[in-house]
Amino acid sequence: MHGGTMNDAQSPQQSIAADLSALSEAQATQIVDVDNGATIDLNPQIVKKSLDGKPFALYAYNGQFPGPLLKVKQGSTFTVRVRNDIDQPTTVHWHGVRLQNKFDGAAGITQKPIEPGGSFTYTVTVPDSGMFWYHPHVREDMQQDMGLYGNLWVTPRDAAPTPVNREEALMLDDLLMRRGLPVPYGETEADFALMGRFGNTMLVNGSAAYALNVRRGDVVRFSLTNAANTRTFNIHFGGARMKLIGSDAGRSEREEFVDAVRLSPSERATVDVLFDKSGTYKFVHESPETRITLGSVTVSDEAASPSYASAFDEESRNTDVVADIDAYRAFFDAPVDEMIHLTVKQDMMGGMGHGGMAMDHGVGEDGIEWEDSMPMMNAMATKANTQWKLVDERSGKENMDIRYAFTRGDKVKIRLVNDRAEDGSDHPMQHPIHFHGQRFLVLAFNGKRNENLVWKDTVLVPKDATVDILLDVTNPGDWMIHCHIAEHLSNGMMGSMRVK
Repeated sequence: MHGGTMNDAQSPQQSIAADLSALSEAQATQIVDVDNGATIDLNPQIVKKSLDGKPFALYAYNGQFPGPLLKVKQGSTFTVRVRNDIDQPTTVHWHGVRLQNKFDGAAGITQKPIEPGGSFTYTVTVPDSGMFWYHPHVREDMQQDMGLYGNLWVTPRDAAPTPVNREEALMLDDLLMRRGLPVPYGETEADFALMGRFGNTMLVNGSAAYALNVRRGDVVRFSLTNAANTRTFNIHFGGARMKLIGSDAGRSEREEFVDAVRLSPSERATVDVLFDKSGTYKFVHESPETRITLGSVTVSDEAASPSYASAFDEESRNTDVVADIDAYRAFFDAPVDEMIHLTVKQDMMGGMGHGGMAMDHGVGEDGIEWEDSMPMMNAMATKANTQWKLVDERSGKENMDIRYAFTRGDKVKIRLVNDRAEDGSDHPMQHPIHFHGQRFLVLAFNGKRNENLVWKDTVLVPKDATVDILLDVTNPGDWMIHCHIAEHLSNGMMGSMRVK
């Protein structure tokens, strides 16, 4: 659907080499309650799975796809022993967690990759509540896409959120399939390097047909994580009312009713949904390009007990979150400290990038490339002909030549500028920009002040947009800054910062 038949042009290719008859079936995610001080094992393995009647090899943590849902109390510290049982070097990155630098899992910056057969032990401390996740930081375009991801659910220490009848953690993903099997990956580096690898098979918690049964009047809290390589999801539940209550690192200043929730790769959102009538509600991804049913929620005639409908109707103001952010408001109108440009140089096919067909093709008025509109060009794009870049405004340095120097306690105002075609970017498109090891507030989009703040670790910068953030520098060490489209990251679209 999105270019799967075009990947034959890319050579050589790689898939997981394994004897399917010797592999165990991928298991569903299990919830693991992790106590403070506990030690657990989290081992990448090769398993098998079928999505369209044909089994294929897949990666999985502890044999589960997605990996175990680790549930832990805010403020806890636990130990994770990792033994690498797959065919590639790997790491585990604790996405969004402000943990000790040497356990961040960033290959080449905080640790050496764990070689096949090797082991590494992580100590994970969770200072913030929210729905976080873990995934590799080696060949994310393949390892993460082929199953190495899972949620880390950090429950709040004190303030209890609005009550609900049940809670569901949903990991959203897509796989690019052809004739029932995953399209192979670039052997030594990411292919689909221009727009990223769009999938044509949608997955929710590893299933192509997510289903949930609830009672009439139930309020369900869904914690959504976008684990896709490049796809931005736009999610709703048919006609069910939906209230956004939080994002990456916890609750927002206030709850607000929304028609849909947009999530770029690695972003999370927490929404409460009221199913007030019996029947079937479709769980849908809907963009200007397409409408795809991801699953369904079946509502019985049995009435919810207890009923939280009254509490759901209120857009509560979280005074504890407001009070926490109050300490930072004095910095909101400060001058910009650093400016980072997002751009690309595209040399394919005799320079058809800048000024040619690649310039604005496929990106809508909302600044999002929702689908792969140029599958042949995208499939042939590699690091050799497509260079995605972060560029520091002041120094002109690019990607890993960027080494910001901050001090713990700094409040750094950063402007992210998605360069336009007229600025020299050969294919302007959206970028989800992720900062390791710190948290930030999104202050403004295109100069318009954000009136409902929440702590974030990733922000989507649409095509031609400018986003201002305030980075709360609290965590010493060497940390990555990068685009979370896996093919852009693997292409080199990352810088670094050192916090003293």
